[in-house]
Amino acid sequence: MVLSHPTALLVRLLHVAGVGVAVGGAVLTWAASRRAVSDGRIESARTALAVAETYEWLFWGALGAVVAGGVGNLGALGLAVSGVETAWGTTLALKLGLLAAFLAGSAARTLSVSFAATRSDVDAAATNRLRVAYALTSVVLLALVGFGEVLAHG
Repeated sequence: MVLSHPTALLVRLLHVAGVGVAVGGAVLTWAASRRAVSDGRIESARTALAVAETYEWLFWGALGAVVAGGVGNLGALGLAVSGVETAWGTTLALKLGLLAAFLAGSAARTLSVSFAATRSDVDAAATNRLRVAYALTSVVLLALVGFGEVLAHG
């Protein structure tokens, strides 16, 4: 089944908007935690943690839109989805494998942020873990965007 033009446009818009929120939020959260690590003040560490908590909510909502849009895009292709014996199919398989690993890591990151938020003290090690987690999140998200670009445009 091929989506009607306005529906296909909406699906792709939600997909791209979700990716923008996920990537932009990860970079912003990384920057906040990086700044907190460099200045070493407890207020900066608390701010970085608050930004991370907010990002986690936005991330999972955006991820829902991204996954729904991705499934919609694949559904629009229907039987035209290539198998892994083709370059396109191999790229899709790699992207989905990276996505599965990323989701597992993201769940761990969210739990880590949630745990850190329940503690009354925010130390330098926790802030540095935030910095590393969101730098890694940003890099993996950009890699997934790169895979998506290759899949969409060859």
